[in-house]
Amino acid sequence: MNLRKKLLTTFSGLALLALATAGVTVWAIAQWQNSERRLQGHYQRSLLLESVRTATFRAFKELPDAIISDDPDARQEFEAFLKPAEADFKRWAELADTEAERKQVQQVRNAYIALIQDAREAFTLVAQGQRDRAFAILEKQLEDIDFIRFEQVTQQAVASDRQNRQIISQQTQNTRQTAQLVLAIAAFGTISLMLLLAAYLASDLFAPLEEVEEALDDAAKRDFKRRLGEERQDELGAVSRAFNRMMEAMAERQQVAGLAAVPNGVVKDGVEDSAWQHLPSRVTLHRLLSQLRSRVTQLQHHNGFKGNEEFDGQQRAAIGQLDLLLQAVSRITDFGFPLDLNLARTDIRALLYDLLLRFQSELVERAVSVDLDIAPEVSYAVVDRPKLREVLSELVRNALAALPEQGGRIGLRTRIDPDATNLLIEVADNGKGIQQPAIERVFSPTVTTNGQRAGVGLTLSKAIVEQHGGQLTIDSEPGQGTYVQISLPLRE
Repeated sequence: MNLRKKLLTTFSGLALLALATAGVTVWAIAQWQNSERRLQGHYQRSLLLESVRTATFRAFKELPDAIISDDPDARQEFEAFLKPAEADFKRWAELADTEAERKQVQQVRNAYIALIQDAREAFTLVAQGQRDRAFAILEKQLEDIDFIRFEQVTQQAVASDRQNRQIISQQTQNTRQTAQLVLAIAAFGTISLMLLLAAYLASDLFAPLEEVEEALDDAAKRDFKRRLGEERQDELGAVSRAFNRMMEAMAERQQVAGLAAVPNGVVKDGVEDSAWQHLPSRVTLHRLLSQLRSRVTQLQHHNGFKGNEEFDGQQRAAIGQLDLLLQAVSRITDFGFPLDLNLARTDIRALLYDLLLRFQSELVERAVSVDLDIAPEVSYAVVDRPKLREVLSELVRNALAALPEQGGRIGLRTRIDPDATNLLIEVADNGKGIQQPAIERVFSPTVTTNGQRAGVGLTLSKAIVEQHGGQLTIDSEPGQGTYVQISLPLRE
């Protein structure tokens, strides 16, 4: 699993726990609010029912006054006391939530209606002068039956509300305990993930980054022997592998620029100068260049060479070879390692036209055909213009060397890859080509049979391209020509 997936997995777990915590909190709040609403409703139902009972009993006290004391206002007072009871009864009935509560409402209402009807009948008999019958209804029907029934159903309703409140309180307690348990689990999980994340960052991220920092410090001190572990399969493993490739390339360039230019066993004043092998590449190059110039100057003045036409032909050839070697070392010095790229926004079209103008006289003299194909989307790129121009010049020189003395064709093409992430520059010729197994050897400064070193130009070219973060590849077959592609990353 790569670094991104590990971090995404960890943070996804934290996000899920946070969502779970938030969900449980919202659920607990909703349950608590619902429980509070139901409790308030049952408390209010009990209070309203008690108010109905009180108003009803207070109203029925007027019936004995009407029968025994002959109170003329008893009927009006009876009806006046029942009005608030009716209003409370209606509100109590509206608060019924369950079927059992609605059934209780109906039972209480039936008992209440029967009680009211018998009381009104007694008041009617009193108004008709039939006090004995009214008293009989009060004593036998109202007191012995209606009041007892009304008292029973109202007490049952009050007890039921009390029991429901206990159930709701227990449910609220269970909800609170469940929420506490879930929140405790979520808190434990969050703390565990945070500790795991901290441990992972400390051991699996920060430690490798510190190792990379130390390796980069060593590289800054020109120590290219440091290597990082490549066993990881995540982004840090990719960084380690890229760093190792960079160190190998830097070590190779250091060798090309320094030690590869000086064979072992160089004798200076009769003593083997092995200390050269331990000098920095820039110092080695400059010392070698100064020594070569001194030797060429001495040879040119040897035996009065100035104006001496009898100088030996072999010495002329040796001086010519030293001149070529001096030019090669000068070019290496100009592109001293480690390479310091001066990246700038460069017009690639202008660079290619300038490249062709550089070889215009030789192309015309040898009648070489040139095919130039620049894609419309190619315009500017961030590169080191002088070094890239030297790379392309080296490729064109190699292409010209592969062509016959007269004729032949060279192709130059540049385009943007399909992913729009790389600039592709291609150089091709229809010359003699080389065998495929020998392609890799052209990038190494190997010793030929006559003791001369070859391949330094292509080695430098590949180093420059790789220093840009790109790749240089060669495809060739004997008699079929050579195709070289440079891939450079597009930068803003």
